[in-house]
Amino acid sequence: MKYFGNLILGLLFSLGLGTLANGAGQKNETPSANLVNNGPNSSQLHTLDQQEKTDLQGLSQQITELKEKHQAEATALQQQLDSLNSTFESTLKQLRTQYDSTRDQDDDARAALMDRIKPGYLALYNEKKSSVASVNSQEAQSVQSLRQQEESELQSVRQKFDSQLTSLQQESAARRKSINGQFETAIKALK
Repeated sequence: MKYFGNLILGLLFSLGLGTLANGAGQKNETPSANLVNNGPNSSQLHTLDQQEKTDLQGLSQQITELKEKHQAEATALQQQLDSLNSTFESTLKQLRTQYDSTRDQDDDARAALMDRIKPGYLALYNEKKSSVASVNSQEAQSVQSLRQQEESELQSVRQKFDSQLTSLQQESAARRKSINGQFETAIKALK
């Protein structure tokens, strides 16, 4: 507190001496006039403002370019990943088909050998094989039917969602328009 008081006294004293130094009969300048003359003028402020706007526009442009570059790179990587996944799924499906085919051939050969040891084995094996094939076929048809039903229901849900989203957006737009209109009316009333 003592320092602050000394600072104020020093400031007043220096202003008093400055006033005395100006001489008699001269117009005394006020401290605020000195600040205005010594401070930045409006053209400097305008230049600084323009420079700031230019810098912000440059940064905004750089951010936009980086976002676009990132998006392009991400899209390319996603396409590569999709391609790899597709290749993997295709290869896996081929391997499953080859495995099932080889297993069926082995089972058929074994059944033929067992039929030599136990006559009638091959007939029972073929009957079992036919029954399993029938069950597998029914299962595949049921799965396909369920997937079609799922897709139909998903489409219905998507349409319902899209309809509700559109309605919400229209309602929100109308409310924003109303608020803006009220604001404009209130501003006109101020004049």
